[in-house]
Amino acid sequence: MIEIDIPGYGLVHLEHLVLDFNGTLSVDGKILPGVKEQLNRAAEILRLHVLTADTQRMAHSELKDVNCSVRVVSGSDLDLQKEKYDTRWPISRKSLHQSVY
Repeated sequence: MIEIDIPGYGLVHLEHLVLDFNGTLSVDGKILPGVKEQLNRAAEILRLHVLTADTQRMAHSELKDVNCSVRVVSGSDLDLQKEKYDTRWPISRKSLHQSVY
């Protein structure tokens, strides 16, 4: 868990990090250099969740050495699917949570 004291807002406790794969962690389905190492460092203090449409069908193999869960989303309104996944964990300050997303 990470605790961040945001001036004018208050103390925020972070337990989960939800990330997109395509175009964020990878280019053309290949994870960017150094990203695996950084993700595993983050996984020491946060639970990592990677969401992807997996258009290149490489997310699972690219992330096999990363301590994270991978979920493939499909169909239309992928952004809404990702938001719904992101809001499954109870948080005390939903407005901050959604602005971070």
